[in-house]
Amino acid sequence: MDHIIRALTFLLISVFVNNILGYLRQPKKAKDGMVFLPKLLAILGIVTSGIFLIPAIITAFLGEQLWVPILFLLLSSLGAILIIAFINCRITYDEEGFVAKNFFGKKRKFTYDQVTAIKENMHENYIYIGKHRVMVDEFSIGGADFMKHVKKKYRIANEGLSLPKIYKTKHDIFNGNVNDMGGFLFAYILVGVIVIGLLGFSIYFAYFTPSTADNTIEQSVCFVSCDADEDEVVLTSADKQIYIIRFTDEQFDTTNIQAICDGKTAVITYSTEVTPDDGAPYYSVKAILFNGAYLLSFDETNQLHRQEYTMLVVFALGLGLVWGAVVVCSIIVGRNPQKFSKRFVRLFFKDGYIKY
Repeated sequence: MDHIIRALTFLLISVFVNNILGYLRQPKKAKDGMVFLPKLLAILGIVTSGIFLIPAIITAFLGEQLWVPILFLLLSSLGAILIIAFINCRITYDEEGFVAKNFFGKKRKFTYDQVTAIKENMHENYIYIGKHRVMVDEFSIGGADFMKHVKKKYRIANEGLSLPKIYKTKHDIFNGNVNDMGGFLFAYILVGVIVIGLLGFSIYFAYFTPSTADNTIEQSVCFVSCDADEDEVVLTSADKQIYIIRFTDEQFDTTNIQAICDGKTAVITYSTEVTPDDGAPYYSVKAILFNGAYLLSFDETNQLHRQEYTMLVVFALGLGLVWGAVVVCSIIVGRNPQKFSKRFVRLFFKDGYIKY
């Protein structure tokens, strides 16, 4: 299995490196009549996809919990999105009209007399053709030349009149008062997804991962020492193995556990094996059974576990409430910037984003 993983890793790295070199050899300037995203976007997508795809494959082969490879695969898909955008999001144009290809590769052909308006934002422009619209990103190669060409063709077709500009759209959460509405909306959603993900993971680990006899290792052990720390109890077995009871506090009673640490008394432990990156491996104790009675029960350790992760749940919930308040306040300010002082508006928007 290890040979297969190493071979796959080497193959994937070789493919990624060759693709990056291939993109670097491509011309840096757009040909006449073409608009496309920069190669840097594709390179970033390849690197990002590769960085997360390799551990996704490795963790899947190593039998990690299902959510681990899925998480890496989702992160890898972000890079794949950048690659698809680079390949598909393109515009070709000539004197007669232009063809716009969207993210999914669907092409639409338009003529210049069909263009009805444009919307110019801080980081992207939109060309409106009836109910359709074509986005031209500020980083796109050839985008500025294409915008000039569209404006020129419109003036020629309309006796010198300039192309009408749109400042407010139907779904603009800021009512047309803020530049780059899409960028702010993306940030709101991205941070919101991260916060919700953190809250979900913390709730899952706090309340849906209890330790039981079925998911722990059963061992017969003799302990020779018991050292209580601030938040854990460290036990040493007769064969020098380390066993740790985690998430304890000053009120945690170790009397019964210390009584059996004489190097002679055999007890049954239920634990999970832990291998830290920066320390020696140890066993995380979930229960201790002696003469048919629990000196440390699963209920006790699960309760300690819940108490520890509950703090993370509270933090994630508080973070979500704060972020929700920021989003609501920024939308209110963005929709009505004239009602607030410029100093207050700057708390949510940098200079240049607000249209007074």
